[in-house]
Amino acid sequence: MIGPHRAVAGRNELHPYKHSLLVLCTLVALLTACSSGPNVPASSSTRHTTISTTGGNTITYNNGPQDVLIRTFYGGGKLGTLEMSPDITIYGDGAYILGPGLQMRQGKLSVDALQQLLFTLVDNYALLKLNRQQFYDLPGQNATVLQLNINDQADAFLYGPFGNLQESAQDLEEYQRLGKALTSITGTLSGPTNSYTNNQMALLVHQTFSPDLNQTIPFWDFQDFTLAHLANYECGPVPPDETGPNADTGCLTFTVPQKALLLDTQQLQQLAKLLQGQDQGTFLEHGLYYSVVLRPLLPDEIAQKTLAMFGSQELVYAGVPLHEGAVPTPTPTP
Repeated sequence: MIGPHRAVAGRNELHPYKHSLLVLCTLVALLTACSSGPNVPASSSTRHTTISTTGGNTITYNNGPQDVLIRTFYGGGKLGTLEMSPDITIYGDGAYILGPGLQMRQGKLSVDALQQLLFTLVDNYALLKLNRQQFYDLPGQNATVLQLNINDQADAFLYGPFGNLQESAQDLEEYQRLGKALTSITGTLSGPTNSYTNNQMALLVHQTFSPDLNQTIPFWDFQDFTLAHLANYECGPVPPDETGPNADTGCLTFTVPQKALLLDTQQLQQLAKLLQGQDQGTFLEHGLYYSVVLRPLLPDEIAQKTLAMFGSQELVYAGVPLHEGAVPTPTPTP
């Protein structure tokens, strides 16, 4: 059976004169918030699990529903498109969410299945012992970013085109191991899934120069902020285009925004009506068109106040800061 080792203690009879000592020890334990087990630290509410693998390794991981153990993105190349959400996110309680778009799916791994996957990554493919973590030697191409958070450390691996230059035999062998590890992650998530929903949403807005004019585009009727203001805050000002009909920066089409807005309950209800139950739409404001997207938050994003997205021309993941409250006025560019 896969799981933490459990020690079973024998029964001991308590001698009467030791009763007062036991009471004293119990009081001390309560006052110092002592843990009832080695995997639960006294000073933190975070729950940990420690397991020993058949290969002789020890794995410690946070097993909470907001603790990301494994996450993958795909993109980063010059022609890469924006991933609105991660391809895969696996949490410490076994829950997983599949992207990368707005219509995400969720499922659940058993404790045994989750730990078996960690065994595979640590024992079979020895990811924690790779001599390098970046396998990418053809600039401009897309790659897979793998985040692994175990043993109190965060590792980020890059798996892309590799072997086009003079690579060592060891590097090529490790590259193949990383590829097999990614395949094993995907293969583990073969159970039933259902639609992922969350009542906390981020609003993403950018100016668009290619609206579908074959459909009726409604006017923006929202009092809290203008689309121009929010688009400027999230994507920055649109520079003048001296060579064409527009100056689309690619923000929220190919690249991630600088910031994102976290809606409150009232704002979300009003926007849901404006979007007529859809998660995205196009609106007209003062003669300009804007693309509006509602993106449900993932469990860790709620805690971290950071949106997990991945765009083109970036091979190092950096989350998008989430802002709550009134939209700040952008500082004018000198």
